[in-house]
Amino acid sequence: MKRKRLLGMLMASVLTLSIFAGCGNKTTNEGSADNNASQTQTSDSEQVLNLIMLDPLTWDVNACYDSNSTTVLGAVYEGLVRISNDGTKDTIEPAGAESWETSEDGLVWTFKLRDNKWSDGEDVVAQHYVDSVIRLLNAESAFPYAFFGFDIKNGEAFYNGEATADEVGIKALDEKTLEITLENPVPYFLSKLSYTVFKPVRLDVIEAAGDAYATDYTKGVFNGPFVIEGYESGNYIKFAKNENYWDSENVKLETVNMTEIKEFATQAQLFEAKQLDVSGATNEYVEKWMKAAEEGQFQANISEAPSVFYIEFNQVNGGSTGLMSNQKVRQAIAYSLDREELTSELYGRYTPAYGFVPGVINIGDDLYRDVVEEPMKAPSEKYNTPEALQALLHEGLKELGKDTDDLSTIEITYLTYGDSELEKQRQEWWKQQIENNLGIKVNVQVEGDYALFTAAKNQNKHDILMSGWTADYNDPMTFLDMWVTGGSNNSVGYSSEEYDTLINSLKTENDEEKRKETYAKAEEVLLSDMAIAPLFYRDNRSFKHNYVKDFQMPVFGPSYEFRWAHIEGK
Repeated sequence: MKRKRLLGMLMASVLTLSIFAGCGNKTTNEGSADNNASQTQTSDSEQVLNLIMLDPLTWDVNACYDSNSTTVLGAVYEGLVRISNDGTKDTIEPAGAESWETSEDGLVWTFKLRDNKWSDGEDVVAQHYVDSVIRLLNAESAFPYAFFGFDIKNGEAFYNGEATADEVGIKALDEKTLEITLENPVPYFLSKLSYTVFKPVRLDVIEAAGDAYATDYTKGVFNGPFVIEGYESGNYIKFAKNENYWDSENVKLETVNMTEIKEFATQAQLFEAKQLDVSGATNEYVEKWMKAAEEGQFQANISEAPSVFYIEFNQVNGGSTGLMSNQKVRQAIAYSLDREELTSELYGRYTPAYGFVPGVINIGDDLYRDVVEEPMKAPSEKYNTPEALQALLHEGLKELGKDTDDLSTIEITYLTYGDSELEKQRQEWWKQQIENNLGIKVNVQVEGDYALFTAAKNQNKHDILMSGWTADYNDPMTFLDMWVTGGSNNSVGYSSEEYDTLINSLKTENDEEKRKETYAKAEEVLLSDMAIAPLFYRDNRSFKHNYVKDFQMPVFGPSYEFRWAHIEGK
């Protein structure tokens, strides 16, 4: 990946629209209605769902890397499989493929495609899936998630120019039979296949559209449950039911409207007036709406999310001070921040993070965090006073030959953005925490918006910033393979031969106990080196009206899934 599937530093958005991911293994659903309504009940004659705008960054499935695009494109494209969530856990459902078989060694996957059509009436055939993977792996396109195809035989070799497209292990045996051969067995392969970049494409449509294909939805064709009927960036998206979809008779919604609502007070008013059907909640509304949900007025979903926020240390050039190249300096900064205070006082929610892999991620049948201790927990108890932290900082400065008796002469740059009162409070908290505990100065560099922030980040003139990551599939690898040397997600410039060896060894390891041990060791190395510093694991707080039936919030993949949703009793 050249860019991250970030939670985007958009903390205001996280607090306002807390529906980016959904019901996890540890979930509370409150309210009078069940997630999966009985199909014997009668849906309303008007099937319209009103949601908050999720503005996609691309209309090209192979270029997808963010949550918004994943959700929007998931509604209009059908891949081989689709993630469903019954309110307790994700399951992988047959979608474009009606069935599949796997060889005994786990290397060869054979998918039988169901009859489906594109929105222009053309048949969906196996070659469209082949074309998608080959296009994804074309290094010239520099697609952020090209590495997702490296599990496929010769996928990485083709990307690196060491194999031809014909040698890549994906073949159309006939129009309805797709065969995928892997380099090594991958326990979570089906989960990865659900991701947007593996959805089929039409090369004829892409070639006809040219450069406009990724930016102009009217240039595309769709094979999912919905099509796009209207779109204006930053304003609205209108979905309409796709009558050519293979299961259109079971798609109940006729229209889905996504609308941009900038102020949460307005969003709350619309939700309470039933003009908005699903909403996140800022802190001041959570207690009120939880009580309303307990009284049966609507439903609440409170769940852990497969996502983590963390400090990035600029190890590309050591940062503006040159100090970020030192492990002990990074450790001192990492432990100077009180995660308990951050979550309880500043955000009023979330779980302090002393590891990088969140609590809802599985390793085999176990939750990873239930069987692997957070690596930063014990050190955080050691470095919990200004004296201990400053002693650690001095050690790092000595190693750099930059020690000083007056720590206040050192000034690091914290890069962020946002000028709301809430953001200003958070920026001041960061500044006070680091200055009070370490005795150094913090220059808070505030950019006007996310685009300016990203541009400033790419200049590498900062020392630290806060970033976020959400899982693409249910395995610790989706977090830990980010930080291999030269990895396309490794924006901090971290490099460790030991870490790389551990991650690479997992490519051929299928024993779950050994995988767990290797993941645990890799996470320990990552956080001992303090390549990054986890701060908190995110949660989800969302509410929906009782008349919204079968609206799903998967843990992985799209922020929400409305392919099975319908309106009943509005």
